[in-house]
Amino acid sequence: MSESERIALIGANGSGKTTLLRIIYGEQTADAGSVHIEQGCTLGYLPQEVDLPQVADLHLAVMGVTPELLACAGEMKVLERQMASATAQQADAIGARLAEVNHKFDGLHGFDYFAQAKAILLGLGFEESELDKPVRTLSGGQKTRAALARLLLLSPDVLLLDEPTNHLDIRASDWLSDFLNNRYNGAALIVSHDRYFLDGVVSKVVEIENATISSYPGNYSQFAKLKAAKIEEQRKAYKEQQKEIKRIEEAIQTLFSHRKFTRRDSKIKELEKIKRVADVDSQRTISAQFNQAIRSGRDVLRLIKLSKSYPQKELFADLSLLVERGRKVGIVGPNGSGKSTLLKIIAGLLEADSGELIFGHNVEPVYFAQEFDHLVRSRTVLEELLADADLTSLAARNLLAQFLFMGDDAFKLVDALSGGEQCRLALAKVLARSPNLLLLDEPTNHLDIRSREALEDALRHYNGTILMASHDRYLLNTVADEILEIADGTWHAYPGSYSSYTEKSSQHAPADQSIAQPTAAKPTIRPQSQLRETEKLLRDLSRNRSALETEIEQLEHEAEALTAALGDPQTYIDGSPGDLTRDFNKASERLAELYANWERVCEEISQTQRTLEEIAK
Repeated sequence: MSESERIALIGANGSGKTTLLRIIYGEQTADAGSVHIEQGCTLGYLPQEVDLPQVADLHLAVMGVTPELLACAGEMKVLERQMASATAQQADAIGARLAEVNHKFDGLHGFDYFAQAKAILLGLGFEESELDKPVRTLSGGQKTRAALARLLLLSPDVLLLDEPTNHLDIRASDWLSDFLNNRYNGAALIVSHDRYFLDGVVSKVVEIENATISSYPGNYSQFAKLKAAKIEEQRKAYKEQQKEIKRIEEAIQTLFSHRKFTRRDSKIKELEKIKRVADVDSQRTISAQFNQAIRSGRDVLRLIKLSKSYPQKELFADLSLLVERGRKVGIVGPNGSGKSTLLKIIAGLLEADSGELIFGHNVEPVYFAQEFDHLVRSRTVLEELLADADLTSLAARNLLAQFLFMGDDAFKLVDALSGGEQCRLALAKVLARSPNLLLLDEPTNHLDIRSREALEDALRHYNGTILMASHDRYLLNTVADEILEIADGTWHAYPGSYSSYTEKSSQHAPADQSIAQPTAAKPTIRPQSQLRETEKLLRDLSRNRSALETEIEQLEHEAEALTAALGDPQTYIDGSPGDLTRDFNKASERLAELYANWERVCEEISQTQRTLEEIAK
């Protein structure tokens, strides 16, 4: 790694990403090889499971970057509490000591650390009222965010981050991306399955696969294209090699039958010298395919003025929503805003304070929980799947194999499973039920990137209805056709993809709640001038869309050619691929702009067509 370089370290669960970080940090020893760190270079490591200093409160745990500063800040808090209840005689002595400690605290830049720690904690999603929370009362996710805040405050030369966005909502993840890009000057090696986050932060991707490491220039999206080209080349090379192997094997058999042993032995040696190309199609990943869901009525779910609050916090009020068959609704919002609570209300696990929830005809919902407390730890994987599914043992084993539980894996105890394995088992239980309404709470949380992509593909082709709460923006953008935002006690519904939602919400556009609200009374007179203007606008938008589609098609051809060149090993033999990489980056950036403009124009065309229909009525 060079100074200020930002690298993503990716790979399947269990491939060794965390182990590599621990070796670099010095917490684990390598079997062979060595790690060279420049003299004076400081490392900061964020593991997935963290320990915080057992001090009074959250703010103090983060800002106490040295033992001296921590002790000083702790004494200040004690003295301030004592001063509040001191007699006049005691106050003089306490005040004198407090002045001394304040002076020392200032000399240690304590007030600067105090302000910076607060800003970082707020950026990572803590409320100001939570800064005084005792450390012992923090959840695991809160401790991880606090440890990340402490690390950012320390600002080491190199950050080693293991899943830094795991417990961040979208707003906090965006804040972290901005912090790393604009306020942190060091290098970073980041293990993450958050593709959207990686796209915004890294300039190189390193992949661990089959115990080997490969490096790719660019962010995650650029890596995905280069990787796809490489896989296609490998697939062709594998097929050609298999033909050659088959030819040699047939020659060996022929020579053997003709008792030409010397030539046969020569062919055997030729076969042994072949360096085998791996079969890319044999790599293991989940193959989730939903069974054909029983067809529900057109209106799947209707929420009418649903409200829910907890003491001192209102989650949402008067939430009204109509979800029709086949819709795929993404639910977004900050941590603690009520997304999971809404899904639990719909699943019948919680009651709303007020309002009405009505399921349509023939609706069969299944709920996927964010935590896996519903799994019975004493059961085997197979027993847990069969517990509430009408499957034969053979069908259950086949379904488990789709989720990478092969052979004796079916007899593992649930208690021995990792987080990713529990997630795959919970997803298998969902598929076993053949539901027509999926209620999904953070379904990709414990999955590696390849498994996430497989799940996205399955959900995209699922013919039922989906409501899913997620911070995974790739998932939301791939699957959702409507976004429900819950934040700060309010809710808004946005038709369209996640990208369309971000564009509208960033412009502070009013939410479109037409799916939930009765149609407003229409004026009885529509001037002809309005009709002509709207028709002209529709023609202009259609021409604009056609021009964008032409430019997109041309640029896609260019990007494909550049991808093929970058995926060709000869490019790296002939010399540096720098010019090709720069051209590819420019083409990718321009394509992203064009896609965004095309989506915006399509949305405007749809809105204009609806306006014309209203005028015609």
